[in-house]
Amino acid sequence: MQGAIRTSRQVCLLVFVTVVLVLSAQATTFNNASLHGSYAFLGSRWTADVNVPQGGVIGVMTFDGVGNVTESYTGMVNGSLIAGTFTGTYTVNTNGTGTIAFSPGWQWAFVINSTSAKIAHGIQLLLVTNLGDNEVGTSTALLQSSTAKTYTMATLKGNYSFQADEWTADASQPIYAGNGLFTFDGKGNVKGSSSSMEGGGTLQTQTFTGTYTVNSDGIGTISLSTGTQYVLVLNTATGALADGLQIVQTNKTGNLAICGTAQKQ
Repeated sequence: MQGAIRTSRQVCLLVFVTVVLVLSAQATTFNNASLHGSYAFLGSRWTADVNVPQGGVIGVMTFDGVGNVTESYTGMVNGSLIAGTFTGTYTVNTNGTGTIAFSPGWQWAFVINSTSAKIAHGIQLLLVTNLGDNEVGTSTALLQSSTAKTYTMATLKGNYSFQADEWTADASQPIYAGNGLFTFDGKGNVKGSSSSMEGGGTLQTQTFTGTYTVNSDGIGTISLSTGTQYVLVLNTATGALADGLQIVQTNKTGNLAICGTAQKQ
């Protein structure tokens, strides 16, 4: 009987030690090297104040793995097209949280998600610089590549399902939401279909054709036969083709922002 009890205790101790070792092995410690390479981002600036500009931007953040970051961006703020570059520094804490400070004075808090080979495949960001009353800024960045990579129109090929939403504080602007399918041919041509709701009206469907461009950094444009135009940024962590893209519509005027994402089927 005592032998059985002793054996049972030994088994329990072995199980406990095994669980502790497994949990220890699973624990991940992050540092500046966890962010390394180029990350495609979609940033949004939202407010409930009609007098404050809404905004949506896409771009690429490039982290060097030791605390330095550069950013190129393009998008729409208050109905006007903007573009530019920033430099800055970043710090990653051991739990995967961190901060970014860009040269114009913008400060972001972020958290890392989904690491592979010790490199983060994504981060979520919150703008912590004081923008003003009743206003927030958020962003999601997804890994393009942990090494230097050149993108072309061939990087964007195949079917991509998309979703786009409009944000505005202006009651005179009809709220819009839509989804659909882009089909890119890898050579600069796109076609597809979409469904949308605007201003609480009836469902609208349409088909379209168009063209697209992709710059070497993964930023580009889409111009559709319907008149809709987007700026885009590619994200891809594996393979030769983009896993997805983030978009901001650029042909709408007024204090609004239409932003969306597309994912490869």
